[in-house]
Amino acid sequence: MPKPKGSTGATKMKILAIICHNGECGRESYGYGIWQDLKKNFHTYLNHNEVRNVYHHLRDLCETDLLLRIEGNNDILNRCKYKLTEKGENLKEKYRPYLEILEQNS
Repeated sequence: MPKPKGSTGATKMKILAIICHNGECGRESYGYGIWQDLKKNFHTYLNHNEVRNVYHHLRDLCETDLLLRIEGNNDILNRCKYKLTEKGENLKEKYRPYLEILEQNS
């Protein structure tokens, strides 16, 4: 049974942690890179066809005002980047365990 729309499960917390970590390291967050980080650090969404699930989570996080999606018109690939909103930053205690994993792996 799917979770209710707007819920923040473990995968969404991992995505928030990845975007937070990237921001702290001075890196931008793009959908494909977030998927790569999920695979590398959390062994989640290992199949290439599962990348679409990451984009569904990103859309949900934007709709709940936890992320801001910035349309890409400055790079050759026209990629959209994602940043935490203040509301997303306020959840840091919730995704801190995942943030610690990312810090250990970097």
